[in-house]
Amino acid sequence: MKFCLVGLIPASLFAQTLIVGIPSTDVAPKREFALAHETQANRFQSGGYWNSFTFATYGLGNGYELAASLYGPSRPASPELSLGLGFKKRFSITGEWAKKRELTVATGAMVPTSFRGNGVGLWTYGLASIRAPKTRTRFTVGPSWGTKQIFGRTVTKAMVGIEQPLTKKVSLVTDWFTGTHDLGASIFGVSYQPDPSFLVISGWKMANNAQSGKSAFMVEVAYIFGHKKAH
Repeated sequence: MKFCLVGLIPASLFAQTLIVGIPSTDVAPKREFALAHETQANRFQSGGYWNSFTFATYGLGNGYELAASLYGPSRPASPELSLGLGFKKRFSITGEWAKKRELTVATGAMVPTSFRGNGVGLWTYGLASIRAPKTRTRFTVGPSWGTKQIFGRTVTKAMVGIEQPLTKKVSLVTDWFTGTHDLGASIFGVSYQPDPSFLVISGWKMANNAQSGKSAFMVEVAYIFGHKKAH
């Protein structure tokens, strides 16, 4: 199964739940529903290559969100196709120093069920993020443990992400899932958010190695339903 896991929502006004290829420490606001679809393609690969995923979140309030993701629709067909259901919990750190730097931690889990007869698995992770006060650059890092239904094998790896706002509507985004597995890749992209409810990301996914899949161009479109101008 060769796909990018989670690619949406880096802009500050959006229901931030992910960076590009890894989760973020943000959660969807209460009663807001976000839906995203990502396509990866590289026609220069032998025989052509296409991969995709669809991801949705719903904000429960009190720092919780529910999530669902369809993994694996691709051409050539992936040996794995799974539906994952899970949650994320965000914890804000108190104190003036932490508040100024938006220091935040989060934990989450997904339970993927294989449509190819490979059973039920688990993915758990933890994250911490901090923002540089002057440049507004946000750095995210954390550990991840998951099973074959998402990663192709059971792995414990690290996640790293950087988000750099350029204007109110445009940001540079990059992240890296370390190791050799189906999600092992770095992604470099540009996000454009013309409206608080709508987001487009385009960029390049570079696989860590040949065993982690194929590099590809990626485009993602996300929309949030029930968005409120103020929370």
